[in-house]
Amino acid sequence: MSIGIIVLLLGLVVFLGYKLYVPQTGQATNYEIPSSGVNVFEGRITNAQVSPGRIEGTSAYDRNCIGDIITECDGGIKTEEYGLLNFHYSHEMSTQPCIHMFGPEKMIVEILDSSGNAKVIRTQDFSMVGHHG
Repeated sequence: MSIGIIVLLLGLVVFLGYKLYVPQTGQATNYEIPSSGVNVFEGRITNAQVSPGRIEGTSAYDRNCIGDIITECDGGIKTEEYGLLNFHYSHEMSTQPCIHMFGPEKMIVEILDSSGNAKVIRTQDFSMVGHHG
């Protein structure tokens, strides 16, 4: 077996080891927050006293969704800092799926003020859901 093949195989093992086994920490923290779009929801935290800042969480539920074209929902987001937050938001269901529609998803919560006004950003891209191209 030639040295070149051994080096190539060793390089491949190192690359795959890095991609598969190294923890991917901080991905959501470094996620660039878009100002609008299908992956951004605007609303208010209704069940906790919060402080402005940016935190990570995981979607936990969608409840009380009412409306035809524009839907109002209460979405749950599990966070380390505040526990389970209730996020009340409106969205157009035909183009923007609920935050928990596809099960638990990583979310970025940007709390805008102490009244609980917030933007929630879905870190998985569902911008093509419901669109036919």
